[in-house]
Amino acid sequence: MTTPARAVILAAGSARRMRPLTDEVPKCLLSVAGRTILSRAVSNLAGCGITRITIVDGFAGDRVRSALGSEFPPDWFTFVRNRDFETTNNAYSLWLARSPEDESLLILDADVVFDAGVADRLIGDEHPNRLALRSRGEVGDEDVKVRLGRDGRIEDIGKHVSLDRAAGESVGLAAFSSGFGRRMFEVLERRLLSEGRRNEWYESAFLELIEAGEAVYPVDVEDLRAIEVDTPEDLLRARDLFEVPSR
Repeated sequence: MTTPARAVILAAGSARRMRPLTDEVPKCLLSVAGRTILSRAVSNLAGCGITRITIVDGFAGDRVRSALGSEFPPDWFTFVRNRDFETTNNAYSLWLARSPEDESLLILDADVVFDAGVADRLIGDEHPNRLALRSRGEVGDEDVKVRLGRDGRIEDIGKHVSLDRAAGESVGLAAFSSGFGRRMFEVLERRLLSEGRRNEWYESAFLELIEAGEAVYPVDVEDLRAIEVDTPEDLLRARDLFEVPSR
């Protein structure tokens, strides 16, 4: 087990599908079972020993910074502003979180509500590069799906993966070695700046590295609670799911 040196939480989007709930409030500051989505995520990471956290904010970013600063030690956070959040996607936000140092990373979408055990299991896995996968439950066409090879490694990832070949859904948490992280930022920079793909998902960079021979393994969290909140209906499901604390 290797605890990542730093976490990157991507919280820049304006969440148009959540309006009017997100007219003024970032999606990650919506409440689920008595606390915000972002507060739960940070607490879960801290419980795993990760308190070096880069937050990439954008829409109503000052609210994100104020909320975190009022609840957690300020020195836990480095804030980066994606000023182009309206015209870019999470690949661009992730690239903004790059560092001159090679370091292992945990990458997290800020709209994922998850049990602490999800982060524990991901971090505790023996593989250098791993991604949290939910193999049980309903998976839809718009979900980021994962296809596995015969050796158990991730072979394909993205919304384009067909439902009949998917092993499950990516739940929005991944942990990578320092070497993978360095190569990932190199790929992101080329794709975003040289090739102009500023509005793509970061899974495209993951897939390019996988196809180039990088080994990324799934970590199945099927028995734990994790849900990505993209719509008001998702928020209701999350509130129902987390109404009773985990045991």
